[in-house]
This record gives sequence, C-alpha cells and structure tokens, in this order.
Amino acid sequence: MTTNVQKLATNKEAREHLKAQLAEYLAGQSESTQSAHKWMKLVDVAGLGIVIAAFAYALYGSFSWASTNPTMIPIAWFAFATTLSLMTILFGLHAILIRAFPPVILPGKAQKFVSGSGAVWTGVASIVGGLVMAGLWIAFAYSTATFNLAMLVPLINALGVVVSIGIVVSIVAAIYQKASQSR
Repeated sequence: MTTNVQKLATNKEAREHLKAQLAEYLAGQSESTQSAHKWMKLVDVAGLGIVIAAFAYALYGSFSWASTNPTMIPIAWFAFATTLSLMTILFGLHAILIRAFPPVILPGKAQKFVSGSGAVWTGVASIVGGLVMAGLWIAFAYSTATFNLAMLVPLINALGVVVSIGIVVSIVAAIYQKASQSR
C-alpha cells in the first residue's frame, strides 16, 4: 500500500514538473505564441465537448436499443471513436503552433516535455495518426451501415493485427522499463 501512495505522489509531482516546464517555456515565447496557446486550449475544450456529446449519444442509443435502428448503435460508437481521433489531431496542431509537446497536461502517466522541432514532428505524427485512425473508424462505420462484409472483414482483421502489435509492444516496453529500473 505504501508503494502505491509513493508512486502516486511521484506521478503527481511529475505532472506538476511538466506543467512548470510548459509554463516556463511559454513565458519565454512571443505574445503570438502565448495567444495561440490560449486559443488552442479553448479549441481543445470545444473538442472535448464534442467527444462528450458523441459519447452521450452513443450511450443513449445503446440504452434505448429497442426503439433505435440497430445499425445506428455501432455507427454511433464509431463516431465516438472518430471524435477521439479529432482530439489527437487538435493536440498535434496545438503542439505545432506552440512548438511544445505535450501542449496540455492530461491526467495519467506524465510524458517527457519536448520543445522545438521535436515537438513539431511529434505534432505532425499526432495529426497523421489521428487522420489514419479517423479514416479507419469512418470506414468501419460505412461498412457497418451498408452491410459491406467485403470491406468489414479486412478491417476487422487489420484492427486485430494492430491491437495485437500494440499489446506486444506495450508488454515488451513494460518489461524493458522494469529491467532498466532495476539496474
């Protein structure tokens, strides 16, 4: 129990340190960069509102399944996943505009602060990844809505491969991280 509390304090301290790094970086930037950061935070909040609305709509459709068109339920969940891709794109754009990543400190494991061209490339990768994922979720929604099994089966197979690779990479990364910490 003690180690969990200590680790939680360490994660909180890491997030606070990350916030301080971002604030210090932005303090040294031009007024236009600071203004872009303020505007992008508002755009990020609006994007979060879209995500919450899509989640509420999908959840409502799932609970009212008896009075809902059955194909609309998975389409609503794919739309929710697509809005999460929108958030990835917005965070990438935010990072590019202020040349710092992460542009917004979210709960969870603290990330490494990057500024300059590294942040721009991370932002570009976030945008490309978000667009690819949005395309995948839109393709899933379209193939579900049209009952296009010729399109749906390869999409399911591709998603299975991607998820499997993600699981294997996360396991290997966790093992590597624990092995490197024990040294």
